[in-house]
Amino acid sequence: MLRIFLTIFALTLHITPWAKDNNAAQGTIESMHYDSEKNQLHIGGLIEQENNAGRETTFEILAHGKTGVILNKIRTGKKFDLDVEFTSPLPGGLTEIQLTATSANGEKFRLPLADGSPPLVHVPKIYIRHWILLGFTVLAILLACTTNYQKFTNHLAKWTQHRVRIVTGGIILLYALLVSVGATGSSLRIALESPVGQAVSEATGSNARIFKLQASRGDEWGILMPNVLAQIHHTPPFPIINTNIGIEGQNMGVVGMTGVPIAQWAAIARPATWGYFFLPLRQAQSWQWQLPFWGCLLALWWLLNTLKPHSVGRNLALSGLFCVAPYAAAWSNWPLYFTLFPAVALTCFLKLCDSRKLTHAIFWGASIGYAFAAWVLTLYPPWIISIGTLCAFLCVGWILDRRSSMEISGSKLVGIATSLVVVTAILGSWWLDTRDAIELMRNTVYPGQRTTLTGGTNGILWAFRGYTNPEAITFGGNTPWTNQPEISSYIWLPFAIGWLCIYGLMRERKNRWLLFSCTAFIAFYFNFAFIGIPEWLAHISQWGRVPTNRTDVSLGLAFIVLLCLTNQDWFNHPISKTNSRVRKGLMIITTAGSLYLVYIVLSTMPAFVFPKNSAIYTVSLIIFTTFCVWQLTQGRTAEPIALFFLFFLTASLGFNPITKAPKSIELTPEIKAMVSDTAGQLQRTLFVNGEGMGPHFLAAVGLPMVNGVLSYPQSSLWEKLHLPNKDWPIVNRYQHLAFTTGIPSNNSSYSVSSPWMEWVVVTINPENFEFHLTGAQRVAAFEDQARHLRKSAMLKEIGKHKGLIWFSVESSSSK
Repeated sequence: MLRIFLTIFALTLHITPWAKDNNAAQGTIESMHYDSEKNQLHIGGLIEQENNAGRETTFEILAHGKTGVILNKIRTGKKFDLDVEFTSPLPGGLTEIQLTATSANGEKFRLPLADGSPPLVHVPKIYIRHWILLGFTVLAILLACTTNYQKFTNHLAKWTQHRVRIVTGGIILLYALLVSVGATGSSLRIALESPVGQAVSEATGSNARIFKLQASRGDEWGILMPNVLAQIHHTPPFPIINTNIGIEGQNMGVVGMTGVPIAQWAAIARPATWGYFFLPLRQAQSWQWQLPFWGCLLALWWLLNTLKPHSVGRNLALSGLFCVAPYAAAWSNWPLYFTLFPAVALTCFLKLCDSRKLTHAIFWGASIGYAFAAWVLTLYPPWIISIGTLCAFLCVGWILDRRSSMEISGSKLVGIATSLVVVTAILGSWWLDTRDAIELMRNTVYPGQRTTLTGGTNGILWAFRGYTNPEAITFGGNTPWTNQPEISSYIWLPFAIGWLCIYGLMRERKNRWLLFSCTAFIAFYFNFAFIGIPEWLAHISQWGRVPTNRTDVSLGLAFIVLLCLTNQDWFNHPISKTNSRVRKGLMIITTAGSLYLVYIVLSTMPAFVFPKNSAIYTVSLIIFTTFCVWQLTQGRTAEPIALFFLFFLTASLGFNPITKAPKSIELTPEIKAMVSDTAGQLQRTLFVNGEGMGPHFLAAVGLPMVNGVLSYPQSSLWEKLHLPNKDWPIVNRYQHLAFTTGIPSNNSSYSVSSPWMEWVVVTINPENFEFHLTGAQRVAAFEDQARHLRKSAMLKEIGKHKGLIWFSVESSSSK
């Protein structure tokens, strides 16, 4: 259940599994306990070294930059116990303990936990912000219960109901204003300010920002945005095949999410990339960042207004709530981009069903085709399939509700034909340019062969991790143990959801099938997540491509639709006293079950996943849940929506850096001089640094690279390196291709490994590795790797700039 957290835990601590660990045989830590009142840490463990000539093993303890004073040391055979005091209390949350032992013969070594992981101590603490959250929660509830609040929301809803165009125009104007100033929430500055970025690039433009950059968004600042920049700096720009990424070049049509700018017809269905074709770099980056948020806000509002046209004000609030959810913020607004297009496609289809004129039908049909093509080109099956399934359910429900008035006409058939023509033209154009790369990806070990997942792997803690988000998203980044994208979710109220579904189906008449379709999807979702589905159904429905940890956005959208369909009139029907008492009893049970679920999740969440929990934080969530569930069981949505906004914004508002995008990003003249040949052509470079995103940034500034982040393996590289057939599955994957110096596992010039499913690490012996076989004319490395590369007779050191050392690859074996 918590395997994702364990993986991220290892990654963020920079554990390198291909490096030999010599501490295991020397000593381990078995137990640790911190006494907050005494500011003392007790450590117990084992030391293999015995006393030598009366000399004992000594210890040094470091925690959070503080050196501990050993008050008491007990040694019994191989066992030891230490009582350590610090000059000031340790901070709340998780703190890594560095326990260094010096043996009797003077050898120093650090002691890990018994499983080899770094020792961590958890210090419980109640933070001031938790008290603030509790205070705001209580105040918000008191405010929401006042008559003035109810009058205000009713007035605002009526005002919005009759001013849809004005509000829409205001949202579009705000989007244009943000783009004009270059506002973005991207964390690209992390790459620019990294040692690699500083060594090879020059960025201009203000670096001012309101909130901190988010390292956990590596897919955005370390992969997608460098891909975008690589397209801009390629000669010519915006190629289909970017020859700077890998020795064969990378087909950029396979890059998903918001995509990259490509000079092909299919670019018309990648609107997030349009800005790069006609705007300065700063505004283009802002266009790409802002479009998913504001576009989804408008598209979802349009869809909800179509489903329930008399609740425009509430629909706008629900759309805004979906867009500010922590799941969207933590995943760089990509879930919103994946929701934008199916929302548009479904709405246009519903408009087509109601159309009477041929011209209208053609317009709606073309819009459906365009939106569907744009949706497919996001190229991430888990979100496409899960959101698409919900939209299909809603479409069927909407049609069944109107089956008596629905009619098939020639104009509607023309509209459907038009949609097929548009989607075929766009996707056909893309397919012709990209089919070879798609075939390579389909044949990979990962993700190509991930096609028969059957679900059933969710657990309570994982499914309801959203309860941690108001603390874990914005403030979790203060420690390296909480990965915000992985822990991000929504605050689910499953008992309230079940109540609304069941009660609504008993009372709703006009949209009964629509409500049933939403209920059916929610039931399917929970069945898939907790129980699983047959393999044949997973294959037919394509849910076999959907990991359970990537489906949250579809349930979040279903919850928004359910709230849209909720009608307080369901609860206004007169009922007998007996039925009234039964209903109130069930309401109490639903509310009690909901708050108990919150308590169980937060009280049992492991400390390494949620280190900054506290009793006050838990009380805040319990009060929030109690109020929202009680209101929802009576069909009231305005008050819960306000509370959800408070908790979602607490989680997500401070998570976006809110900064200006760089005006320009260019290769430094010093590096350009070292990597150019006599004709001024940039030479292909192999970057030796042990990971893949660093080399990928070199391609972002226009350098032809051997390694980096590759969407599919490049067979010619491995053919030139004479990779053994048995090792092909190791490299046959979407990969962060890294080269590092070391001792190859097979005692040859190199060996390959995949320590994580997205990594391919090539360990080379510089003394006999034939660098020219990689296609590289230059090799770059920082000093820790360069000192080993200097042993190669095939490399000649040619210069150094800001810590990055450059070599030329010699054609002969003599320097």
